[in-house]
Amino acid sequence: MESQLVLLLIVGIIVVLGIILIYLTAASCKHKIKTTDLHQKANKYRCLDGHRVRSKGELIIDNYLFFLGISHTYEKVIFLRGNKLKCDWFLPECDVYIEYWGYSGNRYLKRKKQKLNLYKKEKKKLVSIENWMFYDIYTNINKLLEKYLKINKEKYWKPKPTKKFCSNCGIELDERF
Repeated sequence: MESQLVLLLIVGIIVVLGIILIYLTAASCKHKIKTTDLHQKANKYRCLDGHRVRSKGELIIDNYLFFLGISHTYEKVIFLRGNKLKCDWFLPECDVYIEYWGYSGNRYLKRKKQKLNLYKKEKKKLVSIENWMFYDIYTNINKLLEKYLKINKEKYWKPKPTKKFCSNCGIELDERF
């Protein structure tokens, strides 16, 4: 009788430990999935060169740097005057930093001012891209980059003239339209 109670107690302990182990494993997996999802959401846009960026503006800029054949590193960690910063892009061939100022708000603007001051004090070559520049982003990027590197003029993105079509019926329009 005593041996049966001991055996029953041991089986009960094993069952409880098994349940605890299953719970901890499930909780651990759940946490890993959440962490991975958060990282993918933070960098959810995939560029042509494989970089994952945080916004559509960064996507456009990164793809254009790739299109121009400019070697670039996304979110490079740098140290300026003892401060750890992440620049949006670093162009190693010409030692140029690119910052895209795509947000607003008091905290963001304060950080922007600090970063600009650090770049200036360290005499770093900086290209600043603002949201308003997106009305003609390719021309604006070209103008900013030409200060520091030679860009192949043949690779400039220029829309090619296309045929015109009627928006109602879809037939091709002649040169009068």
